[in-house]
Amino acid sequence: MSLRTEKISRAIQRDLAPLLSRYCTSILPGELVTVIEVRATADLGLAKVYVSVLGSKDREKSLQIIESKNKEIRQELARVIGKRIRKIPELNFYLDNTMDHAERINNLLDNL
Repeated sequence: MSLRTEKISRAIQRDLAPLLSRYCTSILPGELVTVIEVRATADLGLAKVYVSVLGSKDREKSLQIIESKNKEIRQELARVIGKRIRKIPELNFYLDNTMDHAERINNLLDNL
């Protein structure tokens, strides 16, 4: 990943995190959505957004709801970051499984 791509990924993450958090309070009441990481492609055509959803009984369904609002979220991001970044990439949302892996490892270690 080039330095430019990393900078843009961090900028998208920094501006998308509070925007997504505010936006999700209306579409996912009682759930906390945080942006864990953003990875933009070299051509900046696509950004993979890894999110964590806390307080959800069905995280996959929550992710589908977020994905269904993708266009609106991208438009809001364009309003916030549009003056600094010429081309706003398409956003693809993915669940971050870091916590699941950590919990599984802890359980395995506890059983030793």
